Amino acid sequence: MNAMAQVSSNPMASSTNKMKLGVFAINAHGGCAITTAPEVHRAEDWKTNIETVKLADEAGFEAAIPIGRWRGFGGDSNFGGTSLETYTWAAAVAASTKQIATVTTSHVPTVHPLFAAKQAATIDHVSGGRFGLNIICGWFGPEMRMFGGSMMEHDERYDFADQWLEIAQKAWTTEGYFDYKSKYFNIEQAFSEPKPLSRPFLINAGGSARGKRYCAQHCDAAFIILGAHDLEGVAKQVRSYKDLAKNEFGRDLKVWCYSYVSVAETLEKAKSYVDRYVLDYGDDQACDNIVKELGIQTGIFTPDQAEQFRYHFKAGWAGFPLVGTPEMMVDHLGLLSDAGMDGVCLSWLDYNNGIKQWNAEVMPLLEKSGLRERNDAQPMRVAG
Repeated sequence: MNAMAQVSSNPMASSTNKMKLGVFAINAHGGCAITTAPEVHRAEDWKTNIETVKLADEAGFEAAIPIGRWRGFGGDSNFGGTSLETYTWAAAVAASTKQIATVTTSHVPTVHPLFAAKQAATIDHVSGGRFGLNIICGWFGPEMRMFGGSMMEHDERYDFADQWLEIAQKAWTTEGYFDYKSKYFNIEQAFSEPKPLSRPFLINAGGSARGKRYCAQHCDAAFIILGAHDLEGVAKQVRSYKDLAKNEFGRDLKVWCYSYVSVAETLEKAKSYVDRYVLDYGDDQACDNIVKELGIQTGIFTPDQAEQFRYHFKAGWAGFPLVGTPEMMVDHLGLLSDAGMDGVCLSWLDYNNGIKQWNAEVMPLLEKSGLRERNDAQPMRVAG
């Protein structure tokens, strides 16, 4: 591969922070919270979307990652049913920010790889080389059937994604024309200019054996759901990805997870906030639909394991809970860092107020702890 092999313009690759941070799923109704609480995030509120991402950008967050959704999961909330399309969203974010990685989340069966490659190169130019691509093979059957009938079997979806990515990479690197013929594609005299400024930073959330192998072979970062919340369990899960990438493919793979956040002056108040929107307003029907589909299609959970995550699904898509005082946020993120985690994407019930509180109360403590370096673009902040 030519100079495109470098992704140094992207802060997900170049940041020296021990614990990198992102904002996650702000483009979709509810974000990650499966609830009908009155203050639940509204995806169509672009003003809040871009204001929140700008706050993340100014605070030195490394990534803004949208969730890919084409239809909702039913229930009273129809969780995820309203969402902003992710390539368009990423282009607008790229044009409105200065340093944060702007990522699209792309279901590969829904878009031709040449079209995706062209969109990616365009956004990369808009962003000045800060573009990232979150590759999704498609696990929600009703959603994928919107785009042409039956859904492929689990492992075959990754076979398709192998070829999809190979075509996109050829479009990013090949001078002149190229052909590509395979089981899934028949491309003649493909051409794509301009090339990206830097190779897009590649992410995948594969949790099955085949999905992990895809991450290890092709991606710069794996985006994972944590199956345990203790140091030993998290470390084992992280090592399983990094060791596979290193031992099988000679690659350095980063590992990110995501978390739902509730910060308050006491642990009890922080928990009470989550309990309210989960227990009083949680959408059980939407959660049932999600748990059933995930258990069947992704291989990440057995149905029994998915059932255990019901509270965490409603709280924040089964993310790692960052719930407690500002000081506890440092402890929790320190645990993840000690376990080998490279970054965490954050979500809130109320993104805008949540990130303002995070920047004011948590970021100074993370900088003091050494998990984050001081962001000189920010004015001096005083914790507490």
